Amino acid sequence: METLPKFKLREPLLILVVSILGIWWLINTMNSGNPLWFFPIQPTYQPSRIVVHEYGTAVTLLPGMDEYDMLTTALNASLTGGFKNTALSSLGLSEETLRRYNERELALEIYYGEYIRFNTPIRMNKINQLLIPIDGTHSGYGYIFMGSSGAWRVGAIEVKNDEPLLMTMRELGYLKE
Repeated sequence: METLPKFKLREPLLILVVSILGIWWLINTMNSGNPLWFFPIQPTYQPSRIVVHEYGTAVTLLPGMDEYDMLTTALNASLTGGFKNTALSSLGLSEETLRRYNERELALEIYYGEYIRFNTPIRMNKINQLLIPIDGTHSGYGYIFMGSSGAWRVGAIEVKNDEPLLMTMRELGYLKE
């Protein structure tokens, strides 16, 4: 008498799981343009300049300045700590909000001499500037707005921990307790 071959569930299930993960990776890679979107380690970048908008006064910090070095270290610590969202928050920067950042609120503008990209499934093509609200509109949520060559894009990413940056802003006297 001939016996029926045993049905092996493990192999088709493994193929299904690998196929689903592969399709998920491919979709996020095509969406973000970054094949390392899943990688937990974030790259660090050296800004070409940092502009601190301090309640109506703009202070430009350049490489070699002590404040610049402290803020760059804190910024990289906040950015490499990861991000809360896997999609852009639906926020934008209106002309009124940008005017408030320049005239009445505390915000950082960070400019890079190269295009930057973080390991997220968010599309980050040709990003070379960041805006971080510290005290004022949109502050307190870890939002970071992205821009390219003077134009701000719609949407914001959220860092998991902006405390290193806020602590350094307090140490430098920009942010009051």
